[in-house]
Amino acid sequence: MGDPAGVGGEVALKALATFPKSNLSRYVIVGDFDYLRQLTKLFKIKLSLTVVQKAEDVRLLKNQVGVLDLGGAEDVKMGKVSAACGTAAVCYIYEASELALGGKVKAIVTAPISKEAIHQGGCEFPGHTELLAYLSKTKSFAMMMVGGSFKIALQSIHVSLKDSLKFVTPALVSERLNLTHRTLRRQFGLSNPRIAVAGVNPHAGENGAFGKEEIKILKPVIEKYQRKGWKVSGPHPPDTLFYWAAQGKYDAVLCMNHDQGLIPFKLLSFENGVNMTLGLPYVRTSPDHGTAFDIAGKGMARPQSMIAAIQLAEKLII
Repeated sequence: MGDPAGVGGEVALKALATFPKSNLSRYVIVGDFDYLRQLTKLFKIKLSLTVVQKAEDVRLLKNQVGVLDLGGAEDVKMGKVSAACGTAAVCYIYEASELALGGKVKAIVTAPISKEAIHQGGCEFPGHTELLAYLSKTKSFAMMMVGGSFKIALQSIHVSLKDSLKFVTPALVSERLNLTHRTLRRQFGLSNPRIAVAGVNPHAGENGAFGKEEIKILKPVIEKYQRKGWKVSGPHPPDTLFYWAAQGKYDAVLCMNHDQGLIPFKLLSFENGVNMTLGLPYVRTSPDHGTAFDIAGKGMARPQSMIAAIQLAEKLII
């Protein structure tokens, strides 16, 4: 359900309300039943909710969505960061992870959380991706954004720009390329995917004039995989790479830091963009937006990205 003070519950309910009623028994919401029921009334969402004791009990329902009721934060103030809401959001994540690891559900679709709120609640992880990796004991993982003609994998995620350079090493770049290549083959059915690697520096370093990372780190790794027959290219100048990626020239782009990839992605695919985690033992997707505290509780949140996240999760588990 995500952070109760954000738009997570709203977009989850609005998204499910667009699906055929006969298919609703495929889904279970992990969250606060009373809160979700209040949202359906407040925003006039035509969706029938019922409490289930176990996730698998949803299969017995007809034209209803089951809620695994874990309670929530008291006195939720919409649009406000609070430790109580952060704690509730983390509780929902723990439960969803246990369900997926136990084979009770086939995929997790996570609604947005507030990094500040979960930190106030005592959770030390930067976000969903790192927490789910920890809970599943996954050592090698990465974030990929999927939407339109874009599939963008990130070399580093929620770290400072300065610290992101620590992730640009031969071993870690190789790890991200392996994860990206394997995901594109196994889950997207691409036998030999075309992966473009973005440079670290402006103009991909301009042959060392603006930095040496491309020459010392990226190029040797790329050449290693090219010798294996992979369609990996680069390092490409980031300022032109995304134009060609948007034209469909590449199946995926490996970006060197968070904003290098997410700024062009959200510019072109914000409405239907999806965040998925590579490397986990189960499918995990989420909308590409945050808690949207500025519009939380106003009924203005659009569910398109959540709909896309649910649809991608279903596609990947088939």
